[in-house]
Amino acid sequence: MEDYAELKKRTKVTMLSDAVKNRLIKNWGDKANALSCYAEVKFIDPLSSWVCYIFAMDENEENLQCLLYSDTLGVEITTQSINELQNKYNEHGEHPVIDNEYRRMRVTEIIRRLRHER
Repeated sequence: MEDYAELKKRTKVTMLSDAVKNRLIKNWGDKANALSCYAEVKFIDPLSSWVCYIFAMDENEENLQCLLYSDTLGVEITTQSINELQNKYNEHGEHPVIDNEYRRMRVTEIIRRLRHER
């Protein structure tokens, strides 16, 4: 029987491709702190304005640096665990999904566009 730690690790691994994880890990630290990197992944809640752009991940693949946006929240830079993202759900019990149409973009450009739209 698989223990909880192994199940948790397997779940994290399947969430993002290895290529994306490698780019996110390279961004962790100074690049992410200066926002001089690309947001590699975009999660959306199809039922609301909530969006999460992930632009960095620590080497242990446990923490993410994200740009969050919603109509009520506005633009916010945050660090959250993969578990927090995986355990998020909307009022219908649905989890955020990866926006497969998203093409990576510089974090500063995303911020500029989001602030301009408000």
